[in-house]
Amino acid sequence: MDATMMKTILEIDALRSLNSSSINATTEEGLFAEMLEEILATTQNSDNPEKALLEAIENFSYKNGLNDEAKGYISKFILSSPNPYITTSYSQSNASESEANIDSATHGDYREIIQRASAKYGIPEKLIMAVIKQESNFNPNAVSSAGATGLMQLMPGTAKYLGVTNTKDPEQNIMGGTKYLRQMLDQFDNDLELALAAYNAGPGNVKKYGGIPPFKETQNYVKKVLNYYRTM
Repeated sequence: MDATMMKTILEIDALRSLNSSSINATTEEGLFAEMLEEILATTQNSDNPEKALLEAIENFSYKNGLNDEAKGYISKFILSSPNPYITTSYSQSNASESEANIDSATHGDYREIIQRASAKYGIPEKLIMAVIKQESNFNPNAVSSAGATGLMQLMPGTAKYLGVTNTKDPEQNIMGGTKYLRQMLDQFDNDLELALAAYNAGPGNVKKYGGIPPFKETQNYVKKVLNYYRTM
């Protein structure tokens, strides 16, 4: 089993937790194989692989009774993962579009705030951008099921500790989130992986397990943020 397949199986496991009752496949590998089969069948020799891919995701989701959250998740990981079943030209154009979206999203309203937060707390602008991309995809009104809010997804207790009174305010959220990330870096001797794990799962869990906690969400979180950071 290659690394790409293993990564996708881990993503499938997370997908299953979102909508486990409606997925018909009996194993992660079975669902993985079924998805690739459909993608291959609909994108091979297609004049418009992007359209064919999106239709394949829609059909697969409908057939398996996936809700909108699960369908969105499945779209996200297929479009963000390198895949031999999707044409090279599509993958490259999608990557360029993704980078353009990140770049445009941080101009104007957020670029200046990110620059000031970077200068104040000594955090690279690209790292702040990578965290925001993973946490909220630059949506200042994002709210998680756990109650984390805003661009850098601050929990109520953390926000209060950081002096953030309005978590949906981009200025306060980015400044507060960057300050917290600085604290995590200081606490874990500037080990970026541990700091990101602590940002996601809490410093207590990083200390408890002596490294990145064995939580799939946290492990995937660290990998994705580092990938955004290194490819921006």
